[in-house]
Amino acid sequence: MIYHCRLGTWPTPLTAGELTEEEQAMLRVRMRWADAVVLLPDKILVVEGKLRASEFLKGLGELQLYVHLVPHTEELLAWKGTPVVGRLLIPISDPVVEAIARQQRIETAVYKPKFWREFITAIQPRQARAIRPEEAQLLGGE
Repeated sequence: MIYHCRLGTWPTPLTAGELTEEEQAMLRVRMRWADAVVLLPDKILVVEGKLRASEFLKGLGELQLYVHLVPHTEELLAWKGTPVVGRLLIPISDPVVEAIARQQRIETAVYKPKFWREFITAIQPRQARAIRPEEAQLLGGE
């Protein structure tokens, strides 16, 4: 498992020539980073976790991009051709997000980190529950 895994190619420098360590560090800010990449015998699992309900859809969008970047990531070229699957970790079930994820062939899993109780007391209550679960029926969800 690779935590906080950089994905894709390095950003093209704005100037020609070698870059200093400081310049390289500045470019790293523009790179894509998955929360984790798990190298399994039959697939590569790209994991992104979101804690706030308002960010679940953002996580799906990020995973769509990350799955496509894996084959272009230099450190993962040895696994080129291995199927890549995205998995969104969310602390609560959200039927709408889960329906959209199924349509996009992205896995979802409910995972609450150890600090979940403290976290939900510190955020607005609406951020700790599904936003419009009834809309799942409109998307072919259950």
